[in-house]
Amino acid sequence: MFEIIVIPLLAYILIQIWQLAWLIKYKSQKKTLSENLPEISIWVACRNEEDNIAGCLNSLLELDYPIKKLQILVGNDQSTDKTAEIVQGFTKEYPHIQLVNIVDDDRGLKAKARVMAQLDQHAVGDYYLITDADVRVKPRWAQSMLQFLDSNTGVSSGTTMVKSSGVDGWLQEMDWAYFMGLLNVISYSGVPATAVGNNMIVRKDAYWQTGGYANIRFSITEDYKLYSEVCAKGWGWNNVMHPDVLAYSEKTKGFIPLLHQRKRWLSGGKELPWYWWLLFGVYGSFFFLIPLLFWMASPIWAISIWSVKWLIQTAQISIIYKKVGEPLPKPSQHLVYEIYLFVLTVSTAIFFLLPVKTRWKERS
Repeated sequence: MFEIIVIPLLAYILIQIWQLAWLIKYKSQKKTLSENLPEISIWVACRNEEDNIAGCLNSLLELDYPIKKLQILVGNDQSTDKTAEIVQGFTKEYPHIQLVNIVDDDRGLKAKARVMAQLDQHAVGDYYLITDADVRVKPRWAQSMLQFLDSNTGVSSGTTMVKSSGVDGWLQEMDWAYFMGLLNVISYSGVPATAVGNNMIVRKDAYWQTGGYANIRFSITEDYKLYSEVCAKGWGWNNVMHPDVLAYSEKTKGFIPLLHQRKRWLSGGKELPWYWWLLFGVYGSFFFLIPLLFWMASPIWAISIWSVKWLIQTAQISIIYKKVGEPLPKPSQHLVYEIYLFVLTVSTAIFFLLPVKTRWKERS
């Protein structure tokens, strides 16, 4: 019994050490852009975002990018609040912002994938940058995203962190930073990972080689699907940790909506290769096996392994924060985050197995 429990836990520690080594090794590299910047189209998907859309658009208006070469497309996915009205106010003052009201169609697309499939019909740029209505970007975001694309790279993703008030705000901030950093590590080792759908760029040629969202088989994790389809066409990928491509997202309000978000991510990840699910299994089993080891075999071993895991995790999070230029969390926050991670991981695993439909923006 002891060996059966300990082996997966030690595997977890070994994976952590491997990831830590890649995090230490990683250095972002920018290319120099010519003075003649390309035309870009920014896609923003929104549904019932009256509290967030103005903040998102204001951050996009502050971009250090020539307005004549900038198009901002806002896809209003049948909002029932004042989202469309707010966006219309921006379009009257800023002609490069365009409101696209999303309609039902018969292509089998839903949620954000349907929004993207209709926005792409209006895009005029040579590069498509994708973000969400609850995200704020930095002034150098657009130019920097281009600088991390070399001639062979078809898709690239920046780093997104939650930036919001309250204890749940900084806990989600640490959680996003930690797991985005670890996902990036996979790509640094030479294996395509995924893009984060609220902070990504895709080359126009690469996008249309896939046929666009209208021809990509529907997935509720549309960002991963586009990323994988572009990579399957032979294009390179990049996952970047750098202050200029760090975006800030609003927190998910409420624990149940948070579980729905995680279930949506896991449900969309069913198409991932087997080694991803092996990795998920090792990570997810940790918080189930540690209590088992403590109560049934050896409390000393359980405490020792958990302590080593926490120390490596703390180092990983600290490195990620440094690479994106954010102030480091306090030691007390790392301790509280470990409790949060335990509760969220166990709850997510249970919720994922329950026969509950995944919800996105108030839709099943």
